[in-house]
Amino acid sequence: MSKSGTDEQILKGLLDALVLDALRVEPNYGFGIREHLHQRLGEEAGILKEATLYPLLHRLERNGLLASHHEPGERGSPRKYYRLTPDGHVFLERRIAEWKRVSLLLQRTLLSSTA
Repeated sequence: MSKSGTDEQILKGLLDALVLDALRVEPNYGFGIREHLHQRLGEEAGILKEATLYPLLHRLERNGLLASHHEPGERGSPRKYYRLTPDGHVFLERRIAEWKRVSLLLQRTLLSSTA
């Protein structure tokens, strides 16, 4: 994927939704979120780098979409667990609806066999 501003904005919006979705069922910590998404993304897992994930989590938390708490880790140091806030659930549902709309538009136009 190229590094143009548009591509980065599309990727940022997608990663926001993917991270929020990873936390829809239960809280998780950074490495656990990363592993979950790497499994779901398969060959495309490279789009989510560790250097991207933690600033993204902090931004989503600052924006009130995530809340966090610390729990003891297996090796002594505490882990910061994230969970969706009520605003995070609403935001995610809106974002999913937006991505569905974009997907339909792409299917009807640019990805159509008649285009």
